[in-house]
Amino acid sequence: MVGQPVRVVLVDDHPAILDAVSAAVRGAPDLVLVGTARSLDDARALLDGPRAVACDVVVSDVQLAGEAEGLRLLEAAGSDGPAVLLLSSFDQPPLIRTAFEHGAAGYLLKTSEVPEILDAIRIVAAGGTAFSASMLRAIRSAPRRPSDREIEVLTLVCGGASNDEVGVRLGVTEKTVESHLRRLFDRYGVLSRTELAVLALREGWVTEKARA
Repeated sequence: MVGQPVRVVLVDDHPAILDAVSAAVRGAPDLVLVGTARSLDDARALLDGPRAVACDVVVSDVQLAGEAEGLRLLEAAGSDGPAVLLLSSFDQPPLIRTAFEHGAAGYLLKTSEVPEILDAIRIVAAGGTAFSASMLRAIRSAPRRPSDREIEVLTLVCGGASNDEVGVRLGVTEKTVESHLRRLFDRYGVLSRTELAVLALREGWVTEKARA
């Protein structure tokens, strides 16, 4: 007896990539495309709400609108929801580690061939994981990704804001900002704001677009 096709939702804010993967899914006899989205809000609506669709696997870009909102989609899917396979242009180990720790079923680079993406969809739909051996090694050695609040602080620091300016922007005291920075210095073994900013940019915690 032939099993039911795997129901797939695709999330990407790059039309060309969304169209290409959509066409590939439609062309696979054991997969069916049940929805597409170009933003986190639209994706959430497909997973929970009046427009919700039944799906088995969500394939989502990590970066939506210049932010790592694909990671937030993991929260929307929940532990009882569809498997989430992340597709990204970024291969920074801390980002992959965060995806893994937050429940992503797999992580593929956008340089992956279409058959590899389709195979990964099938693997995670069957309850498996789609992380390469090199990614798993990187996950074990990667520094932990900062919290959302710490990334807000880092983004402003990378943009050249003083502690006082960071506090005003975030609605906290300068002392609170100093505490955040002190913990970040200790955690990552850096001695200055400049070293911290370089690390944040190198690891992809802060993007050039976000700091502008």
